Amino acid sequence: MADRRNALAHAAQATDHAETIMNQGTTFSGILKCDGPLLVYGVVEGNIETSGPLIVGKAAKITADIVAHEVGIAGTVVGKVTALDRVEIYPGGKVYGDVLANALSIGDGGIFSGQSTIRNQDPDPYLLQQSQRSKLGDGDSPAS
Repeated sequence: MADRRNALAHAAQATDHAETIMNQGTTFSGILKCDGPLLVYGVVEGNIETSGPLIVGKAAKITADIVAHEVGIAGTVVGKVTALDRVEIYPGGKVYGDVLANALSIGDGGIFSGQSTIRNQDPDPYLLQQSQRSKLGDGDSPAS
């Protein structure tokens, strides 16, 4: 009991370190919102929104739609991942859901099962031409 009182005495002097950490063994269900870096090593179900980076640790299991500035995944995520910047799936990381970001990288041994949409990229002119050709149909030409 003395240890608990001692910890509470120090709580009044604690300062904000500007990051939120959910340790292994922690479970959260609902909407998790924060303004800074978020590190998850536990279990989250629901939605995650942060204006900072999100790091999903190796032991983490997240079943949620995610919106963050950037996302690094070493654990498991089931849900849509939206990043203003980039999404990185590290070796051993798993994503089962769609990704919307400016960049996506998947390390050796990373798993991604879903569709990815990369924003702010100039379309490949060859692919654009192919797409336009397929819309014209058989026998049609752009000049006619």
